[in-house]
Amino acid sequence: MDKMIKFKNKKEIFNYIKKKFIKDKLILIRGSAVNRKLKAFYDIDVEVYTHNIRKPYYEIVFLKKNPILISAYFYKYKKGKYVKETKNVKVILGNYNKNIKPNFKKDIYNNKQRIIRECQLVVDFMFKYLRKKDKKYSNDIQKRIKIKNSKKYSY
Repeated sequence: MDKMIKFKNKKEIFNYIKKKFIKDKLILIRGSAVNRKLKAFYDIDVEVYTHNIRKPYYEIVFLKKNPILISAYFYKYKKGKYVKETKNVKVILGNYNKNIKPNFKKDIYNNKQRIIRECQLVVDFMFKYLRKKDKKYSNDIQKRIKIKNSKKYSY
């Protein structure tokens, strides 16, 4: 069974992410995790630009005693003129260029991948709820875990 990995600081987590995707062209962190101190139930949004597109990768790690969700998404790498990364972006491997823009298209998943994706969404919404105490996230969680036709299933 895989053991959850513990880190002492945000820099260690970023180095771990870099090592995990070292063979890819560009790895960056986007969002609040770049500039803010990571607290319990934060998430780190990782964008990996590569020639070998894969399905998203998810992992829960600990920063000291705080659970942190790592979500990595893969995008096609396109060469371009090097530019300074934009606000709330931290490049941890490679060079940022003018063609680096995430493509938030809907992926197609097989049954196993769909289950993994749904679990990630439940964890993501749960972390947001625990972090912000906003009821809208609990509603999103409920939508994901509720069985639509409960009469079809017996326990």
